Amino acid sequence: MHADLLNEVLPRLKRDFSFEPKGTYLRKGRCPDCKKREMYARAEAPWVLRCGRLDRCGTEIEIKTRYPDIFEDWSKRYPRSERAPHAAADAYLAHGRGFDLQKLRGHYTEEYYKDSKTGMGSATVRFQLACGVWWERLIDQPQRFGKMKARFSYEGTYAGHVWTLPHLSLEQYADAAQIWFAEGIFDTIGLNQGAGLAAASTMSSNNYPAEFLKQIHAIIAARGPGARRPKLIFAYDVGRAGVEFTRDFVERARGDGWECGAAQVRPDGEGHKRDWNDLFIRKELTPEKIEEYLWNGDVTIAATAPEKAFLLYSRDRYATFPFTFRSKQLWAEYSLARIEERVMEMGEDKALKELTYEAKWDMAARDACEIHEIANCTFHALYWQHDEAIDDSAYYFRVDFPGKQKSIKSTFTGASIAAGAEFKKRLISIAPGAIWTGSTGQLDRIMQRQLVGIKTVEAIQFTGYSIDHGAYVLGDIGVKDGRVYQPNAEDYFDFGKTALKLRSAERVLAINYDAEKLDLRWAGWVITAYGPKGLVALAFFFGSLFAEQIRREQKSLAFLEMTGDPGTGKTTLLEFLWRLLGRDAYEGFDPAKATAAAIARNLGKVANLPVVLLEGDRTQEVPHSRRFEWDELKTAYNGRSVRARGVANGGMETFEPPFRASIVIAQNAPVEASAAMHERIMAIHFDKAGWSPQTKAAAEKLEATATDDVSGFIIHALRREADVMKAYRAAFAQHEQRMAGLKDVRNGRLVKNHAQLAAMFDAMRLIVTNINDRDAAAVQDFMDDMLVERQRTINKDHPDVILFWERFDWLNSQIAADSDNPINHSRDPDKMIAINLVQFEQKCGDNRLSLPRMNDLKKLLKTSKERKFAGSKPINSRTGKSVFCWCFEPAPTHR
Repeated sequence: MHADLLNEVLPRLKRDFSFEPKGTYLRKGRCPDCKKREMYARAEAPWVLRCGRLDRCGTEIEIKTRYPDIFEDWSKRYPRSERAPHAAADAYLAHGRGFDLQKLRGHYTEEYYKDSKTGMGSATVRFQLACGVWWERLIDQPQRFGKMKARFSYEGTYAGHVWTLPHLSLEQYADAAQIWFAEGIFDTIGLNQGAGLAAASTMSSNNYPAEFLKQIHAIIAARGPGARRPKLIFAYDVGRAGVEFTRDFVERARGDGWECGAAQVRPDGEGHKRDWNDLFIRKELTPEKIEEYLWNGDVTIAATAPEKAFLLYSRDRYATFPFTFRSKQLWAEYSLARIEERVMEMGEDKALKELTYEAKWDMAARDACEIHEIANCTFHALYWQHDEAIDDSAYYFRVDFPGKQKSIKSTFTGASIAAGAEFKKRLISIAPGAIWTGSTGQLDRIMQRQLVGIKTVEAIQFTGYSIDHGAYVLGDIGVKDGRVYQPNAEDYFDFGKTALKLRSAERVLAINYDAEKLDLRWAGWVITAYGPKGLVALAFFFGSLFAEQIRREQKSLAFLEMTGDPGTGKTTLLEFLWRLLGRDAYEGFDPAKATAAAIARNLGKVANLPVVLLEGDRTQEVPHSRRFEWDELKTAYNGRSVRARGVANGGMETFEPPFRASIVIAQNAPVEASAAMHERIMAIHFDKAGWSPQTKAAAEKLEATATDDVSGFIIHALRREADVMKAYRAAFAQHEQRMAGLKDVRNGRLVKNHAQLAAMFDAMRLIVTNINDRDAAAVQDFMDDMLVERQRTINKDHPDVILFWERFDWLNSQIAADSDNPINHSRDPDKMIAINLVQFEQKCGDNRLSLPRMNDLKKLLKTSKERKFAGSKPINSRTGKSVFCWCFEPAPTHR
């Protein structure tokens, strides 16, 4: 490994695994799986880290997978110059692929590719084919270009042609004992440098090397009759396509008179995708391994089920075993008695008398095999997914069918693979037409093979940020440490040391991300349409993307309340803000119209995303069991659980997931709740002041903006996570100190809440760069006003409480002190006010005085500040009777 890379890798290995240098090796590293200090690696080339506990663990970690950022941006790390025109290409091949460049120099060049649509660019390593076509591999952050990590020249075709090793001539290929055909150029180089094989690249699995074979055949034919032909070995990649074309090409080549075989890393192309270049780096192209790969290839291309069964039997000598053939699950049974009988008969055959006992046994075994179909499909356990939060797990399977029927992927519980009958039910329910006819014992044998050493993938129940893994899982796109990931072929995200997937099939977000494109024109429309209020709402949505990080450091995150009369544009703004995050045609949900379970799921289904609670019809009477109280959200302020439920396991366990999101409350009127709840809220009130044709046009532009055009914003923001949090911390410290000095502001919680919001806005300007200083200053002034107004709000009573006391004072003034039907039943009015609410409501009705709904009023009266609530209880009324009253302390001016 090159010194530059080694100097970057070694400190990380020391940090993450605590390796100790011991001679030419790094030893005593802590294994992340078994937790034992048994990891080791070569000190000068630590490409692969291995756990020494082979029987009990055997974990292997490739550093290119563990630290992918080190093996990107080759042209920045190794800039080209006049003396080194191919510096990045040289480094990529030597240090990224592990090749000896001695026999390759002069046969590749470093070029540059720029995408005409996105403007993204990358250095490339280009190879020329003899047919005039070139192929190049992108080497600078190739994941930016999606699936296009390599490309061919626009003109010409490579059909029938191959890329050959530059140091081997066609005559040398014709002289070789074997010619191996791999898909990629790097696989070809690896097979040659790792195992000394005469290899050639067909450039893709569907390109039969007809033209190349014609040239080789001409050379051999010129040597005269009886000239030896090399054996062709098709060594294509793991996967269904590679296997199918291997079988097709072997059959075609045999039809053309060639001796043919195949090589596979695993029989039938199963297992994790590991190509020949990977095996070259891992030093797994030894002669013994090559023999194993050739045997795997023989099994893969077996022409008949009995032939394949015999190959499997001849290696392990099991009398009964499962195997697959042409996408069907079969069962082979070898009768030992029949084999012995047949061997005895051979002893009497003079033509077979000279054969060894083993040879006779193999001949007899071919005739003594019975094969039964036990499933009309094949199934493969890909991994075990586990949700640690609720201790729930399942196996993730892929089901394949004969022909062109599409594969199915789904989960099987432990119970459904433990018995043949249960497996049959589950299989046919998830895979149309799939039938299992085997026994439980046969299923056990299959599972015994498939589940040994199966990979573990952690499954999470929510869309968004997993604080335990430091990664965002946003459905079909993931982000970790500034890097964007796509789910792999097995439907999970491979974040290096972490394998993670979203357990739910629901995709809350649909994001269209382009790494080189961030259109921010909409920011101007938000400013024109909504002014500082719109930017504050935008800042809160932006800050929500880092809610878990903020609460981890500061222990709380306030709620945003957006109020205003109908028609003031709240819905338009909210729907647009959601589109920035990839959620189309969505505003929020009404907790008053949801069951307790639905509320709990809405609050728990996302992390580092807003949960928007909408106001429904508050005039309807709602049963107590369905009633939603705003005070239930108080624990969400600190990220603690809002709802709990019992775990159905017969024990006393409960499931209380933490609140991982942020809260936005959007309704016409302010929240009616306790003082503690009001302290957790930051409020924006929308009205029609300042409306003009310009604001209307800007709002219409926001409304017409498509989700696909702006949803990439969320990924651009998340990729800057480290920068955003750094800017947030610095801004928060300044705003908290400044806001604490504002006139009439005394509540420390309110200061912290609004300082968080101001810091979110400042951090957001790292991404939304087209907000000018004048608009930013207006936003800061507005947030200061929000804080001052919130302080006033928590200092005074709710408007409905104020109205209640206005009604009380007027009615009380109309009644004589010695009346036998008083409003205030207290015997000492200077020390206590005692009101019977039923009588009070009746009196108001008699005098045609309106009152809020009594159910709502009762909640609000408990928060009364001017006349503090003292309890509800029966008292000895001044009328001489016992009357149930709500009791309050008189206001200071009334004492």
